[in-house]
Amino acid sequence: MFKRIIIEIIVAFFPKKVRAELRHRLRYLHNAIYVRKTARSTGKNFRCGKDILINKRTTIGDNVSINGIMVQGCGELHIGSYCRIGIELLALTSSHEYESNKIPYGNNEVSRNVVIGDCCWIGSRVTLLPGTELGEGCIVQAGSVVHGKFEPGSILGGNPAKVFKQRNMENYYKNKENGSYFVNTFFS
Repeated sequence: MFKRIIIEIIVAFFPKKVRAELRHRLRYLHNAIYVRKTARSTGKNFRCGKDILINKRTTIGDNVSINGIMVQGCGELHIGSYCRIGIELLALTSSHEYESNKIPYGNNEVSRNVVIGDCCWIGSRVTLLPGTELGEGCIVQAGSVVHGKFEPGSILGGNPAKVFKQRNMENYYKNKENGSYFVNTFFS
């Protein structure tokens, strides 16, 4: 609420024809500042959309674009460089201890880190469960529920997510060697 009021006060001083675009850019800028203040580290050229909620154990590489993310749990989330993430990613970094003397679960949380390798592309509304590791260049289909360790270049989807195809890694490494990366230029 407070963020909206401040943005509206700033926008009021500009001509009507640029207010909508300015409002949009200020919201993105506010979210980027929040991420840089909260995350353990963020790389250069970081871009983020709305609906961002991370923890202090989050690390983000260079040239990453996140359109929406919620990190829940006390474990670490590592996002490699050149990743693209759609809206509403849910990264769970811990779960409850269910083998205890209490039911349905005990007081302790069991943290398990989530790792997203370099150059991964994650679709919208994906859930990454505790302990998930996506190798470099993985592609995750929108709406997937992912758990486990996946080899570099895996293309996966579903609930539970399964690998249904492999990326052409020869072409992938050729593009990587040539520096052929997609870089978001939203603020340029």
